[in-house]
Amino acid sequence: MRLLCPHCRGPVKANPIGRWYARFQCPHCKGRLQWSWLTNTLGIAGSLAFFVAAYAVVMGSEPWTRTLAMAAAAVWIGAVAASYALRRIEKG
Repeated sequence: MRLLCPHCRGPVKANPIGRWYARFQCPHCKGRLQWSWLTNTLGIAGSLAFFVAAYAVVMGSEPWTRTLAMAAAAVWIGAVAASYALRRIEKG
């Protein structure tokens, strides 16, 4: 997935997990990408939801595990989308 800098619209590589990403800058214009504790928390929550969904799909044999997998997948997608929207980084 290509992400675009909100300042110069140049492509950037970014990951929503990790405190050190809070100082991430665009490699082209050196503009700060807007990382905060909220965007990092959303990234971590999305990652945890992804692992819950994957575990429920792979290991679950009960009928409720399908519902858990779908709910966790929805949380994952929502958290990642909210994190990108808060940072104003666009998919290219």
